[in-house]
Amino acid sequence: MSATPLTWGGRSIPAPGGLPAVAVSLTGPSLAQARSQARSAIDAGADVLELRVDLLEETGALAAPDPLDAATAAAQVLECLRGLGEIIAADGADAGAGAPLLLTCRTAAEGGRAHLDDTAYGSLLRSVLDGLTDWTPERRPAAIDVEVQRGCLPQVCAQAHALSIDVVASSHDFEATPADEALEEVLARMAREGADLAKIAVWPTTADDVARLLGVCARATAGAGEGTGPGVLVAAMSMGALGAVSRVAPAFGTALTFAVVPDGQGQSRASAPGQLPIQDVRRCLELLRA
Repeated sequence: MSATPLTWGGRSIPAPGGLPAVAVSLTGPSLAQARSQARSAIDAGADVLELRVDLLEETGALAAPDPLDAATAAAQVLECLRGLGEIIAADGADAGAGAPLLLTCRTAAEGGRAHLDDTAYGSLLRSVLDGLTDWTPERRPAAIDVEVQRGCLPQVCAQAHALSIDVVASSHDFEATPADEALEEVLARMAREGADLAKIAVWPTTADDVARLLGVCARATAGAGEGTGPGVLVAAMSMGALGAVSRVAPAFGTALTFAVVPDGQGQSRASAPGQLPIQDVRRCLELLRA
């Protein structure tokens, strides 16, 4: 089964020419700052905006030891989405001015701030999707991130797809780079459970770890074209300074990479270790185009 390119808000994932689409995470910490980051990211040419709702002050209950019930927490998330609406959606008079949104609530278990157990996490995502039912398609996020280890991926995929929202399944390891076979099984699981894009981010301790991660991505991408891969698009990144090359190496087939832009105070807040400025990422991708 071949991996089919995705279209988010009129943007191709991966980008034209086989280059990975470049996403910028909106890390806040306030919604007003996220809005400023969004404008800067769009001006800098970001293909995708990732809203990290777990990092916003307006959704602070997600980071509390005893978070609010799913419906109340979902209401906070939806209010943040409304606050970005006019930036995300490009209307007919200003076509191309917006950018598709990837909605992400990262748990503490995978490097985020949301203190949610598996049940609460799944309930939150499903409640958010319930709340999006009555929204017009152009106001909805193009995709939603789901941590595969939380166990709710099949259910969230079914609900999201009914709303024409794609699903990015994600897996993060901030301590090591698992064996190739383990990484390949995670990708296969993501595909089996309905994801449209499979994302793995791992921590390297040696250059060999980075090379192995790139090899897993390359085999998965080549295999998709031959009917032997996972059958979905893959985004693979090796974190930290040692793994920075994985973010700018288009020949290995990653469909999506992440970069940073300065905020209104000139500071760049990365959502994960090793993210590079968007201008550097763009320049490297062009130089290293296969």
